[in-house]
Amino acid sequence: MKGTSKTYGLAAIALVALTVSCSDSTRARSTTSVRETSDTTTSDTSTSDTTADTGPPADPAEDGGYASVITHEVVDNPSLDAFQEKVTGLAKKVDLPGVSLLVVQHGELVQQEAWGEYTLDTIVPIASGSKWLSAATIMTLVDDGTLALDAPISTYVPELEDVKGKVGTITLRQLLSFTSGLVKDETIPCTADPDSTMQACAAILLKAGVVHPPGDVFRYGGQHLYLAAAIAEHVTGVPFAELFQQRIAQPLGMAHTAFVQSGSGGQYTNVTNPNPAGGAISTLGDYGRFLEMLVHGGVAPDGMRILSEDAISEMQANQIEGAEYGTAAAFRMQLESPYGLGEWLDWTDADGDALVLSSDGAFGFRPWIDKANDLFGVYLINDRGNGYVEGNPNVTGNDEGKVHTSGNWVFEDVAEGLGGSLPSINYPNRA
Repeated sequence: MKGTSKTYGLAAIALVALTVSCSDSTRARSTTSVRETSDTTTSDTSTSDTTADTGPPADPAEDGGYASVITHEVVDNPSLDAFQEKVTGLAKKVDLPGVSLLVVQHGELVQQEAWGEYTLDTIVPIASGSKWLSAATIMTLVDDGTLALDAPISTYVPELEDVKGKVGTITLRQLLSFTSGLVKDETIPCTADPDSTMQACAAILLKAGVVHPPGDVFRYGGQHLYLAAAIAEHVTGVPFAELFQQRIAQPLGMAHTAFVQSGSGGQYTNVTNPNPAGGAISTLGDYGRFLEMLVHGGVAPDGMRILSEDAISEMQANQIEGAEYGTAAAFRMQLESPYGLGEWLDWTDADGDALVLSSDGAFGFRPWIDKANDLFGVYLINDRGNGYVEGNPNVTGNDEGKVHTSGNWVFEDVAEGLGGSLPSINYPNRA
């Protein structure tokens, strides 16, 4: 696989291979408690908790913490009044109840406001916004040497060496960059079965083999992260939904963020089969705290290190350079948007380094980091089909005339509203 390669904890990996069994063991069940919100928007302020007796794995960072700027106060920035008028108008046009926006620029909270029926506590399903959270969770295991980006997954499950399609040669890097070659998760019904478990379903996914050699083709989809999360669950013995709580949500105070049980219609307890690529819910401030950690080099406000700077650099590097561009949204296929580990590189500079990073969701949720304008933000909306959110209205031939209640135009409009700008996207089409 292309991209920067690093070696993480090979001695620890050898130990894992000797001590972790491939059999389906009984897992402790997550007791995350978040009110049911996957199909309806709510302003409930209930908190998340877990009964796990193991704390977060990270030690306090030597460079100390910082004062978080993510508060619960409303910040109405006149510079973004035009943006407010635009998005509230779009939401009203397709009869959506509300929309909200958080922006931090130059280390200050410059916008945090909810419009319509939304409040700052509104919880929505974030769909593919989940990918960023899941990738970060898995990268904490790379940091501590439990997993390695470039080791074949048969390192952790030796029986995979003889499975159809040589899936055992797939690496974690290929899973997190969506170049693993696995079949689509839509063809594996158990990935959406609330009565299944991640371990049992991952075994079925693996038996289906690969549709192309690992590393050759970028195919945006949930199958890659599903397997990566299953491996993380396998080697730690902790259900993935709880692993996210332990390593990301709890240390950052993301009390309203959790993964739903796949196919349950809103079950956030006993999560044995989450959708790591699209099954989380969150709020404006919660996701803002996650982005704040990333822009502070992986450190939480209290000084705890969540991710190493090397891990963040890997996540933000183009991992699909040289791979065939196989499957993605129409506008991304036309632009051939670069992809890192669990996140899009929506704008890059002349050297290919990321200027804007994001992980947009199918229902319109859009979190992003804009390095060009020294800001990060969260655009929160829950459009289940009233409007049209997957795409960019500025791309020729991409469903012109439909109501785009969300899109990468959010990043451009916010930057311009605050007196900045983003360059025109001109990624060459290699087809």
